[in-house]
Amino acid sequence: MTLPKSLTNEGELPRISVRASYLRFPRWTQPLWTRLTGKPLPNEQAWFTPHPALSLSMDVLLAIGTCAVHLYLLTSSRDWLRILGYVVAPMAMVFLVGLLRKIQVVYGHHAIHETLFRRGSRMNGLVSKGLTIFVLAQNEIEYEQEHLDHHRRSVFTTRDDADASLLFNFGIRPGRSVAELNHNLLSTLFSPVFHLWFLKSRVMSNLRRPLIEQCLVVVWLVVLIVVMPACLGVNATAIALWLPLTALYQMSALLQFSTEHVWLVGAAPGVQQGVYAERCHGRFCGECVPGADGNVPSPRVWLRWWCRTLFMHIPMRVGVLVGDLPAHDWHHLASAVGHSHRSWPDAIFERQRAIDSGNSAGMEERELWGIENMIAHVFVHMSQASELPAESELAAGTSPANGS
Repeated sequence: MTLPKSLTNEGELPRISVRASYLRFPRWTQPLWTRLTGKPLPNEQAWFTPHPALSLSMDVLLAIGTCAVHLYLLTSSRDWLRILGYVVAPMAMVFLVGLLRKIQVVYGHHAIHETLFRRGSRMNGLVSKGLTIFVLAQNEIEYEQEHLDHHRRSVFTTRDDADASLLFNFGIRPGRSVAELNHNLLSTLFSPVFHLWFLKSRVMSNLRRPLIEQCLVVVWLVVLIVVMPACLGVNATAIALWLPLTALYQMSALLQFSTEHVWLVGAAPGVQQGVYAERCHGRFCGECVPGADGNVPSPRVWLRWWCRTLFMHIPMRVGVLVGDLPAHDWHHLASAVGHSHRSWPDAIFERQRAIDSGNSAGMEERELWGIENMIAHVFVHMSQASELPAESELAAGTSPANGS
């Protein structure tokens, strides 16, 4: 088995059977590794898949419960509980960020695709409306318009794609070196300009609603900004809620969509299925387990592996690549492999099923393990692409792709 490597001199990423290396652990742990990495073993099936409505209810309650327990610890009159609240703060914040992002990018996403509930059900619209208010995300109407445009073959991954346009505007654009792209991504992650712009955009979009809904948004903002700090203190509210809901949420979003596709590398794919598929990839959280090559790893190697697993890969899975996001390429290619989009709750298993069947649109050839390789894969391709002009690019070199 090939061990994981960094980028080669040619800029190509390794194609390795990372998931198989986890078979070094006991068989009974494999379902856990599947969930933590986002990559099932061949022919593996889900043990149990709850209805999306039940999953949504559980995750909303879990988000509220996580915040409530953390606030209780941080405001406790007992010193040891208050200290515990600060000790667990990093874990609690990552966990809450993941739940808030999951509410938007999984449940809200599938609601606008009308696959959260049955197609045509008013519940899809009502739930997406409520969820976007709850997490202060872009309102469901604007989100639906932009996201469905993203799926258009005349728009996909070009300047006219909303996510690609955002990356472009913050300096993550084709024709620049990988080092420059890495620098721009890192500086954007910690840029006050980016975070203020993102937060303002979220709030303003939420307020672009009918009057009654606007009133609900205003009441919710008053609760978050005035009532909670007045009752629980600014410090506790900032740590347990404001940071996860604002800066950390936005950092998670940037890491997610910057690695979601190969952006801005050419004209829109149009009818070229191969081009469309090549801009999609699976993203998995893990790396090759030591000793997969048959050698006996040293304690130092094991320590490094566990540190990277506990402090990088698992936080990425919990806080960034939540829910079905590791198999986001399957979401775009499900129709091409004869699968139903309504199977999204089992997306990671459906993706593997397509690979096992031999009808996968090449998904097994585009698997990225670890956030470094995800970023590198996108940025290597972007650095090799031609620089785009300031104006919106021309799809297929003919006419402007306006997504209409």
